[in-house]
Amino acid sequence: MGKTQLLSVREHPITNRVRVRLLSFIKSHQPFRFIARSFRNLFLPQDPTHDGPQAFINIEISSICDAKCVFCSYKLGLRQRKQASLDWFQSVARSAVSCGYKRLDLTPLTGELFTHKDAIEIIRIASLAGFERIETYTNAINLYKFDIEALLSSGIDQINISTPGFSEDLYKNVFGVNKFAEFRDSVERLLEIHGRLSSRVDIVFELRGPAPLRAVEHSAFYRAVIRNSLSEKIRITEALTSFDSWGGLVTQKDLTDGLTLDWNPIKSLAPLKSVYPCAHLYEIGILANGDVRLCNCRYDSSIESEMDPLWIGALNKQPDLSRFLKANKKKIERIRNDFRNGALPSLCKNCRLYYPVRADSIVTPEMQAGS
Repeated sequence: MGKTQLLSVREHPITNRVRVRLLSFIKSHQPFRFIARSFRNLFLPQDPTHDGPQAFINIEISSICDAKCVFCSYKLGLRQRKQASLDWFQSVARSAVSCGYKRLDLTPLTGELFTHKDAIEIIRIASLAGFERIETYTNAINLYKFDIEALLSSGIDQINISTPGFSEDLYKNVFGVNKFAEFRDSVERLLEIHGRLSSRVDIVFELRGPAPLRAVEHSAFYRAVIRNSLSEKIRITEALTSFDSWGGLVTQKDLTDGLTLDWNPIKSLAPLKSVYPCAHLYEIGILANGDVRLCNCRYDSSIESEMDPLWIGALNKQPDLSRFLKANKKKIERIRNDFRNGALPSLCKNCRLYYPVRADSIVTPEMQAGS
């Protein structure tokens, strides 16, 4: 008589189905995703040592945007409308690579890369300067104005397309502009040429709106164009429905139905943040006006002034990035040490984008710069 094979609880078919359904539910419901990530961040902070020195930099070439997204502070008009020159960008890009930066993000702090008429040339310059990876976020409204073949061969590695979905009403309600036709034409051209060239560039549609992915998939444009283009290189994410307040600049009243401010308190308790520093404080960002600041993902009303708690200085007064970082090394270290000691910048206290890391395992190019 043979032995009866016993299945573990994890292996049991009924238990396994329940587990799969539970994980699917958690992943598809934004509040649960936030809570799960928050507990992971607080109790299991990331250890980036396996990636080597942190060599990521953000350089903005345009602070001008062609959308007025309800969840963004751009519409409040707190920033200068500025575009960087090619000569300035080339100097900064070369200097950044010589400092040890290898990955470049061209996503503006609040703006749109493709409002700059020389956006493709900017990417080429960055590639020739020696960056190993280049990517950006875009609303894709202006892409139809550019040579898409040239864009896909410029050196860009990933294009993240932010969209509330693929219908005119949804686009206008969330992105605040009546430009769905331009977006549609741009995406159609991008996907058609990407397929024809068998391009290596990754394209990721990141949904930001009240409609979940399963609802977006029913739109006519999705069924006619997007669905048939999805592949290993072209992907789409679940919808983001909960957003940060930009230091209180964006309120619930600004958002459309179905969108909320991130209510999860776990990510905004200042005392807990002093346990581990935020990864964003180890990222250098350069604005189109030449300002250098830490964490180029959020700001408040102090932006582009010396009152900005994350502002380091004006690079235009010292265009060599290496010298600039050496000259401001102590200021950068002070901001990070203050955070670790519980003296958080005002902007960071209620920020929901807190991403804890183990500071003793982080080595950035400016930390390696001589004194």
